[in-house]
Amino acid sequence: MCSSDLLEFLAAEIHDDGLRGLVTRVLGAAPLRTYPATPDGHHSYAGGLLEHTVGVGTICRELSQLHPRLRADLLLAAALVHDVGRTRELGPPPIFQPTEEGRLLGHVHLGLRMLEEAGAPAELLHAVACHHDLRTARTAEAAVLYHANQLDAVAQTRPVPAE
Repeated sequence: MCSSDLLEFLAAEIHDDGLRGLVTRVLGAAPLRTYPATPDGHHSYAGGLLEHTVGVGTICRELSQLHPRLRADLLLAAALVHDVGRTRELGPPPIFQPTEEGRLLGHVHLGLRMLEEAGAPAELLHAVACHHDLRTARTAEAAVLYHANQLDAVAQTRPVPAE
């Protein structure tokens, strides 16, 4: 299954109609398939943002099955939109230079703007706002998103010794 199909599958796994609709709208306006997840770090190639989003979403989906006390719909929704601000932070392909707004505000702030415009609830905004700073996480879902984001980035970049 390709990353685009996996993204659609994960979005369909959100049972709450409002959250699923919000995620679908936001992802529809963000061209994840053409952007890198970072300009010079993990998944730093065209399409890397989509791969990273699917990776973080998959980790969060699986973890919410292991820990049913987590609000699975909230966690999965946050995972799928946590980096949408990259599509405003970086300019168009193939160079992906930071935009002026992106250089000044960064992808987290720009993503929060996109989510606020779409009517995201405070819990979702909080999780996205904290996905790079565990110290600010006030909910289990925000903390899990932080760790899932880190885990996917590390798994993609750290060297693995040859056998």
